[in-house]
Amino acid sequence: MSFEIRILGEGEEDAGGRAVEVRLKAWPRADEDPTEDSLFFAAGDEEEILEAVSGLLRRGTAALPAPRRVTCRRCDLVFDAVAEGERRRPFVCRGCQDAAAGTPREPEQGLSGGAAGRGVEVRFLGAGNAFGAGGRRQAAIFLRVRGAAKGVLLDAGPGCHAALRGAGLDGEDIAAVVLSHFHGDHYGGLPFIELDALRTRRRDPLRILAPPGGAHRLAALRECLYPGLRPGFPEEVLELLPGESASLPDACGGGRALPFPAAHQPTRWAFGWKLQLGGRTLVYSGDTALTGRMLQESSGADLLIHECSGVSPLPGHTSHQEIVAARPRIRARRVLLVHAGTEVQRLPDPVFDLAHDGQRLVV
Repeated sequence: MSFEIRILGEGEEDAGGRAVEVRLKAWPRADEDPTEDSLFFAAGDEEEILEAVSGLLRRGTAALPAPRRVTCRRCDLVFDAVAEGERRRPFVCRGCQDAAAGTPREPEQGLSGGAAGRGVEVRFLGAGNAFGAGGRRQAAIFLRVRGAAKGVLLDAGPGCHAALRGAGLDGEDIAAVVLSHFHGDHYGGLPFIELDALRTRRRDPLRILAPPGGAHRLAALRECLYPGLRPGFPEEVLELLPGESASLPDACGGGRALPFPAAHQPTRWAFGWKLQLGGRTLVYSGDTALTGRMLQESSGADLLIHECSGVSPLPGHTSHQEIVAARPRIRARRVLLVHAGTEVQRLPDPVFDLAHDGQRLVV
């Protein structure tokens, strides 16, 4: 907040002599209009002017909004999110962010668990964008270590459960869900998996890896779509920060998942994910601009699944032009593009193959 106090001594004269104006402007926030107040006094009334200034300051301060205080989801500290510069990260305090960023990375050979050398089956249940361009379903990619009982679902866009059934799978085949961010085309299908679990009487646990705020977001979406619905099985939501990692359940072959920042929405969390399972490394971009961090994390990966929303640059997304320019620096062994808009789908010779619904491969 900031104040401006001006004492103007060039007012018009009246019967009591020259008038003095005391004017106060107060800005609650830099991007808001100021409040304004002013009083007039006879020149020389020093005590009255000082008292007036004090009164204006008291009223201006009282009119300011209270700090927007939130509770850190990691350490339960109550903090003023704006004062700490947390507009981009509203759920976690700066201390926890710094601690996570400084967490030592585990060596690559220690991330693959006991599934080394088995390989991973990748099935694109939904490879499309939010608009369903080209008739493609919204984001959902099923991974299963060869020989494992269950798999991992990367994002859970609307219709993912029907796509699972169409592929001869269902919610019972999923041991973990990994969410990139909280736009509807990336997590809007999860309540339907929870709902269907009531029909199948699922008892096996489900682990959900998500950005901060995941538990609240999922509960709110579930209540909106099916009021009163409660999962009838153990559901664990792990909210991670960049630099942290989480284990994947033994039922899907073990391994780990590491989130890193995606450049998608300036005031909300968005992750790319690096997964180590089945002796393979897979990197998934979620929605993001193409960043140096993405190139770093995907270097040497067996598969990079990266979004390509348009032909020309779009804020918060990656364009085909940008991928062409970055191609010499993309060092993943294989690259597939998802989230492709209509113009990208019409390209005669895209720089990398576009994934399509129903596509199935082993890496």
